[in-house]
Amino acid sequence: MMIHKLPSLLLLLLLIIATAAMAFGQNCTRRCGNIDVPYPFGIEPGCHLDGLDLICNVTESKLYLGNIQVIGMDVPDGEITVYQPMSWDCNKSYDNANASITMNFTGSPYTVSGTRNKFTAIGCNTIALFVGATNKSYSTGCVSVCNDNTTFSNGSCSGNGCCQTPILPGLQYFNITLFSFPGRESNSWDNPCSFAFLVDDSRYTFRTPDLHETDFFYRNHGQVPMVLDWSIGDVGCEEATKNSTSYYACRSNNSSCLNATNGLGYLCNCSRGYQGNPYVDGGCEDINECDHPEKYPCHGLCTNLPGNYSCTCPKGTSGDPFLSACQSYSSSSSSKTIIIASVSVGGGSVLVLVATVALWRMVKQRTVRKRK
Repeated sequence: MMIHKLPSLLLLLLLIIATAAMAFGQNCTRRCGNIDVPYPFGIEPGCHLDGLDLICNVTESKLYLGNIQVIGMDVPDGEITVYQPMSWDCNKSYDNANASITMNFTGSPYTVSGTRNKFTAIGCNTIALFVGATNKSYSTGCVSVCNDNTTFSNGSCSGNGCCQTPILPGLQYFNITLFSFPGRESNSWDNPCSFAFLVDDSRYTFRTPDLHETDFFYRNHGQVPMVLDWSIGDVGCEEATKNSTSYYACRSNNSSCLNATNGLGYLCNCSRGYQGNPYVDGGCEDINECDHPEKYPCHGLCTNLPGNYSCTCPKGTSGDPFLSACQSYSSSSSSKTIIIASVSVGGGSVLVLVATVALWRMVKQRTVRKRK
């Protein structure tokens, strides 16, 4: 019976090795256009973890998540940046006068970042509504107004021509809709359209020209950058590490597990003093801190250590080399001599003062005795 089982076990072992080899780099496309595609993401079957498959349009040299273009990836922070279409509302003179936008990531490893994105609307006399959902419904919005007396300021998005509001973390679904209220067509600003979108807050700053015509829409090709968080699985670190039947994604030595902060699952990070890809065997490599003095200061002798570094003063010197240059012993001795000399001089001054007081008292006592 063991003879029959052995080939099956051997076949299973070979299959696991072949799958792992493919996933961790062999026969896997790891770049699309100008964007790297590191594991646990991948393009071909077997080159990624569940739900983290992407599409490379070779003709366009562009990377896609479904039909959404990916423009940036950050494996250590568990983020990807994508283009999100704008919602718009225009005067009736336009053929396609309005459009609401819906994005749905339900059932995927992705959630909309509540820390990186802000719901933003630009336009005159506009109400922008954002409706989202996690395990329950959620809505927010903002109002942007204009009139002949309105003053607009570049960089300001506080309700005059532009409004912003934060969103709830953990959303996997949202819908954006715009409404206009009376007065938009009658004001003196040439603002036939309003736009609303969820945008990476670090990548959009309001400018007055954004209100003019439809220039903002066409200048940005009708889309803006938005950040998505992603995570591994639907259980936290404690469950993932103890459950032998599930795949634990933190493969590298010198890596650690972190519970996802925006949804279910977990992420992997290289341990302190290491860098690289924690999802790959041997992916976390030691940082040679001595090669980066601007980040890891050392004003003495720097020695790289596994996950750390040491910094010592050369022979014949002393001090704290992490803070400043080491001083030679001769310099230190001179300093001490000066200090001692100063103390001695100070001590001599004190003795002179004491002697003067004592002499004054003696003279005073003699004067008193003579009077008697």
